[in-house]
Amino acid sequence: MATTTTRRRAPKAAPQPREESSVERLYLDLRDRAMRYEFRPGARINEQALGREFGVSRAPLREALNRLVAEGLLDFVMNKGFFRKQISVDEVFDLYQVRIALERRAVLLAIQRASDDEIDAVEHYWAEVMAQGAQMTSGDFLLADEEFHRRMIALAKNKELSAFMEIVTRRIHIARHIDIQQSAWNAAAFDAHHRVLQLIRERRADEALACITEHIDLSLKRAIEITKEMVATFFLVGASSPYEREASAPRSSATPA
Repeated sequence: MATTTTRRRAPKAAPQPREESSVERLYLDLRDRAMRYEFRPGARINEQALGREFGVSRAPLREALNRLVAEGLLDFVMNKGFFRKQISVDEVFDLYQVRIALERRAVLLAIQRASDDEIDAVEHYWAEVMAQGAQMTSGDFLLADEEFHRRMIALAKNKELSAFMEIVTRRIHIARHIDIQQSAWNAAAFDAHHRVLQLIRERRADEALACITEHIDLSLKRAIEITKEMVATFFLVGASSPYEREASAPRSSATPA
């Protein structure tokens, strides 16, 4: 009687889980460079150089770059590649209009939804920032100021609103950074943070909306002036040669919002 031997197949290797964390780290690093304009406006992104620098293949790099396209920090041109998005005065104006609309809605929802304890927690955060303000760099202060607005918007308890606000915040980051670097700290601007929280706590909708609108409108006017100066110094759209020299610091006085 013939004996047959059944050959056992080696088990298939389990599929390797996708390394989301490495893509995320790459995305965050590239996003930071884009926000600080290490990629000059209009300049083509050198994918090969980035791949060598980070030691990654084309697939995760392109995924990270495509996320920046979706957020409005980069442009993609078919058959040409990725480019740092140009920024114009009109675009900065439009972004600030969106910021005003989002923050006004957040204030209104916060009045309806936030508890006194939640409002007090944001107030406590800003009081701690102000207590440490004299030791903070302009970069640290900008991050703290952005975090204040992030926490205030979180009082609305609307995740989608917060997500859209994050995108706007990134795209106006450089103008606000220069704003803070070039300005003396203005107590009136900081008091607006305390004031809007007080009005939210007291559920005074009309006054709270007027306060946040005026607060951001001041920032809008400064951002427009800063953007115009960037254009004039070959840094942003409208410059005849945007890659040949660094932007000089604007001379206007301004304060963060």
